[in-house]
Amino acid sequence: VVVDSKAISESNEFFLGELLSKNLNGMNYFQQGGTGTVSGIQLRGLPKKYSTVYVDGVKMSDPSTPDNAYYFNNLMTGSLDRVEILKGAQTSLYGSGALAGTVNIFSKKGRDGHNKNIGVSTGSRGTKNLNISFDGKQENYDYFLEFTNFSTDGQSAMIDNDENDRYRNDSITANMGYNISNVLRVENYLRYSDYFLEYDEVDADNLPDDNNTDDQEASYSGRLIIDNGNLKNTLFYNKTIIQRNVNNYSGASILKDNFKSERNAINLLGEYNFNLDTKIVYGLDNEFDQANMNTYYTGYNYKTEKERIYSQYVDLQLRPTEK
Repeated sequence: VVVDSKAISESNEFFLGELLSKNLNGMNYFQQGGTGTVSGIQLRGLPKKYSTVYVDGVKMSDPSTPDNAYYFNNLMTGSLDRVEILKGAQTSLYGSGALAGTVNIFSKKGRDGHNKNIGVSTGSRGTKNLNISFDGKQENYDYFLEFTNFSTDGQSAMIDNDENDRYRNDSITANMGYNISNVLRVENYLRYSDYFLEYDEVDADNLPDDNNTDDQEASYSGRLIIDNGNLKNTLFYNKTIIQRNVNNYSGASILKDNFKSERNAINLLGEYNFNLDTKIVYGLDNEFDQANMNTYYTGYNYKTEKERIYSQYVDLQLRPTEK
């Protein structure tokens, strides 16, 4: 299923999860509260950890979470060009985390000439959204840059008070491509986001009710593409950093839990097309994950866990008949 740029631009939804929930059959979207609270998707009824998410080719799960899943709390639609959803097992290409399916998200790229766009939206409860973008395309290069600022006063989910739970999202998305020759191209993709969310205290006796999270997320992808017609090879270097800072207020004390994850990946993706109906996809994936945790459960001492994954795959795709 493809959610194209037209469907995204014509939607009134600010967040991708809410957009997908209205355009995709066989998907369950859940959210545990108001704007910015924990949300995720389930494909084919399987747990969210079995739906692998990629943004511009970068794997976006968080190694510091219990199930290494990706949450859709903060992913906005402003900079997105299209979304491709592969439902069903995709494990030969995307690993064991793709038992339910794979979601590939692609950012906008530069259009011909030099362009700029400014969008402003407002709504109830002090909701404001600002998008400023610049993009362009010439003979050998293209570029795209967008800044997004979203904020809302929110509302309380508790019945014993009427205080607001604010949410803020500041994001930068950028990419640039350059054609070195007819067969050689380099591309760079960068995303950075800073989120702040206030949420309610479960126990009404614990005051003040001022719990919050202040999170940052950054990803970079650099790639070298060699395209000789039937044979195409792409060499990737991907890096992802996710920092979560949780502040829990309990009477006079403040409990600060910090979680940080980092992923580095060096991948090769190859594709050979015999004809329009038959091709071989092959690759090498080398992934290095690290999670740092500083919480009440570790005595507020950093605990570090590391994982290395080396993968090789070959996938034969063919269409025996038209149907």
